[in-house]
Amino acid sequence: MKKHGIGGYLYLAFIGLALAVMGGFFVFVLGRGYLRAKETREWPGYPAVVVVSEVGDRQIGNAKEYSHNLVYEYMVDGEFYRGNRLKRRENPYLKKESKILPMVEKFPPGSKVEAFVNPDDPTEALLEHETKAPGYSIWFPALFLVGGLMVFFRALLNIRGRGGD
Repeated sequence: MKKHGIGGYLYLAFIGLALAVMGGFFVFVLGRGYLRAKETREWPGYPAVVVVSEVGDRQIGNAKEYSHNLVYEYMVDGEFYRGNRLKRRENPYLKKESKILPMVEKFPPGSKVEAFVNPDDPTEALLEHETKAPGYSIWFPALFLVGGLMVFFRALLNIRGRGGD
């Protein structure tokens, strides 16, 4: 009778573990994005006034990039603050000025807006919330996490069942 080793099962265990690690990483990243977006929706809103709203640019090598230069003022507990973020992340630099113009037009200087302010740090504010979409798509990498773990543990059980032959 031919004796089979455990190499194939070890290979399957490695593949399953690799899938689980990759799935787990993306579950973590998407979950973190969702929780951060959800968190800002609980921040209180304060009246704010847009002071500066214009297209800014920077030159890196031969490429020119554009960003929304935004400054708004708001008051929390009798103290004035200035914010410059549209969303929680830094205002992005884009290669086309035309993609920035709608934001500049949406927030003209002098316009009254609502700033959502972090209750733990009033210097952190934003005008628009991030999307909660990462939370709605977390199921896909979760499939890789669960499937990879199943392959991994199944391979380990097969190795154990062989009694280390």
